[in-house]
Amino acid sequence: MGKESKPTQHEVAMGALAGICSGYLFKKVSKYAAATAVVGYLAVQGASQAGYIKINWKKVNDQIEDIKEAQYIRDVTDKLADLTDEISEIITDEDTLVLENEGRLKATARRAYEAFKQNAATSGSFTAGFALGILFA
Repeated sequence: MGKESKPTQHEVAMGALAGICSGYLFKKVSKYAAATAVVGYLAVQGASQAGYIKINWKKVNDQIEDIKEAQYIRDVTDKLADLTDEISEIITDEDTLVLENEGRLKATARRAYEAFKQNAATSGSFTAGFALGILFA
């Protein structure tokens, strides 16, 4: 490992500012998205009850079942493809090689800790800023 440098005030301030902006926008956008979804749902239900819209629930349920089945097949296929890719990476990439005494979870946690340690001040200030942004939105 090389010489570790202390974070500058600029890095900490930029992390905090980015966190505050992200948290504020996240809370504002999620409120409006939720409100829009509720109003849309209520409008459709009201129109249905008033007789303006007739919903063929059998057709809706059949299509949902078809979508679920197709999604399940895609998910299984994607998982198998990902697993094949991971196995190829483990065999060829020494950085992701799972050692005999070190499980995969422990190896991943070690790499995440090393990455976080290098950016701890910026990550920490971003997280604190994000929380403040949500709190004051």
